[in-house]
Amino acid sequence: MTLLPVTAGVDGSAESSAAAHWAAEEAVRRGLRLRLVHGWGLSSPLEPVVDRAGDEQRRAQRLLRETQEALLDRHPRLNVSLEAMADGPRAALLDVSHDSELLVVGSRGLGALSGFLLGSVSGHLVGNTACPVVVVRSAPAGGPAPGGADAEVVVGLKDPDRPQGTVLEFAFTAAAGRRVPLRIVYAGERDDAAVGAAVARWRAAHPQVVVVETAVAGSASPVLLSAASDAALVVVGRGPGRVGPVVHGLLHHARSPVAVVPHP
Repeated sequence: MTLLPVTAGVDGSAESSAAAHWAAEEAVRRGLRLRLVHGWGLSSPLEPVVDRAGDEQRRAQRLLRETQEALLDRHPRLNVSLEAMADGPRAALLDVSHDSELLVVGSRGLGALSGFLLGSVSGHLVGNTACPVVVVRSAPAGGPAPGGADAEVVVGLKDPDRPQGTVLEFAFTAAAGRRVPLRIVYAGERDDAAVGAAVARWRAAHPQVVVVETAVAGSASPVLLSAASDAALVVVGRGPGRVGPVVHGLLHHARSPVAVVPHP
C-alpha cells in the first residue's frame, strides 16, 4: 500500500512557516514523507505571462528550498519533496489534497504573488478538500506557542448516537501519536453509555489513549474555544462542502492548531 504524504502549503509568511514546521513534526510522528507545495500565479491576467512566469517559478523554487533547509536542520532524517505549481494557491492545494494524508496550511498571510490572503484560501480549502486540513497559527510575538508537551488533543463530537468515524479515528491517532489524553466534548446531557458505545471501536484500537469526556449543556462552541487556548490540537468534522459555525469560530479564534476532518 502506498503511503500518502503530509502536505504543507508554503507562501513565505510567518503563518506558513509555522504550518510547515508543524507538518514536519507530524510527518516524523507518522513516519510519512513531507511534501511542500507553493502555488504561484500572476496577480493580474493582463500581466505578460512570458516575461513573468520564469521569474515566479524561480522564486517559488527558492522559497521551497529555503523552507526545506530550515526543516531539515531540525529533522535531518525527514524525507521532503518540493512542488511549485503555476495554478495559484487554491487550485494547487485543492489538487494535492486528493493524494495527501492531510494538508497543513497557515491561518492567514499574504499569498505570495497571487494577491489572495491565505486566510481566504485556507477558508476555501477547509470546506472543499478531499483530506483533513490542519490550520496553524504562528506563535504570538515574544510568547510561546499554545500547547505544551503534555497538552491534550480535543475533539468535538456532534452526536454520540451517530459518531463520525473519520473524525474520531483522526483524533485518536493524533492523541496516540503524541501520547497525550483525548478530551471528547459533546453537547447535551452526560450519557456515558452513548458516548462509550460511540468510541468503543477506537478505544479498542488505541487502548493506550486516556479518554476524558466533557458534556456541555447547549452549544459546545465555548468549551471547544476554551480548550483550544492550550490544546495540542483541536479536531472537528464537517459534512460535504459545508463548514458550520463551530468550525468557523474555531478557525477565527482558536490559538491551537485546528484539524477539520471531512466525513460523509
